[in-house]
Amino acid sequence: MPTNHRIIALVDMNAFLASVEQALNPSLRGKPVVVGGEPGTRGIVICASYEARKLGVRFGTPLAEAYRRLPTAAFLRGDIKIYIDYWRAVQEIFGAYTPQIEPVSMDEGYLDLTGSPAISKAGCRSRFKSVRELGQALKDDIRNRLDIGCSVGISTTKMFAKIACNIRKPDGLTVIGHERALAMLPGLPVRKLPNVGRKIEKTLAELGVHTVGDLLKVPRPVLVELFGVRGNEWHDYARGIDKREVRPGLHQKTISRETTFNADSVDREFLGGTLYYLLERVCQKLRELNLVAGRVAVKLRYVDYSSVDDVRTLDFPSNSEGDIHPYVTALFDKIYTRKTGVRHLGITAANLTPAFRQIQLFTSEKSFDLARGLDKVRAHLGYHAIYTGRTVRLGDKFREVVDGYELRTPSLSQ
Repeated sequence: MPTNHRIIALVDMNAFLASVEQALNPSLRGKPVVVGGEPGTRGIVICASYEARKLGVRFGTPLAEAYRRLPTAAFLRGDIKIYIDYWRAVQEIFGAYTPQIEPVSMDEGYLDLTGSPAISKAGCRSRFKSVRELGQALKDDIRNRLDIGCSVGISTTKMFAKIACNIRKPDGLTVIGHERALAMLPGLPVRKLPNVGRKIEKTLAELGVHTVGDLLKVPRPVLVELFGVRGNEWHDYARGIDKREVRPGLHQKTISRETTFNADSVDREFLGGTLYYLLERVCQKLRELNLVAGRVAVKLRYVDYSSVDDVRTLDFPSNSEGDIHPYVTALFDKIYTRKTGVRHLGITAANLTPAFRQIQLFTSEKSFDLARGLDKVRAHLGYHAIYTGRTVRLGDKFREVVDGYELRTPSLSQ
């Protein structure tokens, strides 16, 4: 691969959750494995092994239908904490090759392998005779340390790396140079371009656009008029222009919201409402950053300035008020033990991880959807267009503003 191009890899942990279960229980190897729930329970398949996929069961299949098709498969509820531990171990292996790592889901990540002074003066490419050798070493490390396989695609852009990765699955390794990738592009289905989903693919098909080659014939102004910014991007992608960089992973460690009262309070209903409001602001920020929290802490300070706090680990990482509030309530009940006025309250979300689809499926989907819906309504009509009974009394103590209540510490109320 020419050295004047970037070297981007996409690593796809094939059927990751099912592969982890097979690694933990070798007797499941070579057999259909379904993660998501036991037979007879409601829900959908979160992950299916390739053995199950060959028999028509895959992500999103209702569990009842999956059981009808594969009554002899291993149906497992799964343990998200174990999967997160494995994913962290995968990322540690990535880190041995480059610090430029961008997770895109809990089974997939981009690596910029071009070379960095942070690794060595000569860059990471100097450790291997070829890019293919580097890719094989990465696959071998994951297999040897974790006993699970992956597919790796390596090329000069994110788009081309993904195209390469999808060529050989499962457990494949494909390296595509820039010129070869450009030559392949026109013949590919238009859905292979970034951010082209089923609805967009259907819309383009109605315009007679089925392949990337067809898209090349559509003028940029027409695509922009039809699809806005996305249309402009697709015009570039169809010509092999992909300027997206590999963005390093999560840096933010915690998200906190807290406030000091103008007057101390012993009113549990008011204090509970304030805690819920602070939790709403924390969760809204988590969703904005596409993160979930694994732990939550509550802090209070009494009128005599003595402080107490405690922390709980969530059963499942979440960014939904409905999921986290019971933990906040339990913490507050535990630490508020004195019949003394409270002058300060705070909430901190910690152990932050990207809000991958796999994590969200282990949490309450109804609670998550409700929170997203509230975000959308408030973004258009303001916070007070819709709010819960827990926070309705806060208007007696705090001034209402468009995006919520004006607390004494404005920077922490946003």
